[in-house]
Amino acid sequence: MKTRDRIIQESIVLFNEKGERNVTTNHIAAHLGISPGNLYYHFRNKEDIILSIYDEYARDLLVDTFSQVNTELTPLDAIISYMDGVFKMMIKFRFFYSNISVLLDKNPCLREKYVEVQSYIADRVSQLLISLRTDKAIDFHDDELTDIVSILRIVNTFWLSFYQTQNIVVDINDSVLYQGVLKILAILRPFTTESSMPEFIKVKEIYQQRYQDALSVV
Repeated sequence: MKTRDRIIQESIVLFNEKGERNVTTNHIAAHLGISPGNLYYHFRNKEDIILSIYDEYARDLLVDTFSQVNTELTPLDAIISYMDGVFKMMIKFRFFYSNISVLLDKNPCLREKYVEVQSYIADRVSQLLISLRTDKAIDFHDDELTDIVSILRIVNTFWLSFYQTQNIVVDINDSVLYQGVLKILAILRPFTTESSMPEFIKVKEIYQQRYQDALSVV
């Protein structure tokens, strides 16, 4: 792996483990066993590293999770695919979700990219919900769509930050992420049609079991 790529990947690890605000470029260089000068050859500062990490995050999110709505999936599989994709990103890049407002304030270029990507994601979530309505899995009025999408994205984006403010001991693990999934399902339940409720319950049971399994290994 090239030095530049190593810096990006190990920075993700350090930011996730220690918190972005507690990690300096000197910490990153020492962790990698390289000189600060070598690191600065590839990146001007920590904000430049974070910007490159966000590029990887956005690429993974848009290509793997929100590339397109797959109309061949059943409503059950569509919801699971959406949940797994979003929360896989939360696991890998959880420092973003823990401190996103501060990161955006410190880096105007990051904010610009973030807003652009979020607009694309909002469109894809809208398409997913419309697809589910077409399949009669959920039902909502047209004028409710924007609000539903916003509420889903609020939980996705700020669940980790909310969790951290509600607990004395903060340990972000899989059980915390599955709690977030269950909150998403709670939002969707009132819109679930009677005919699709058995499938919805299956989805909830799947993630409830994953949550319990994750708790058992904490």
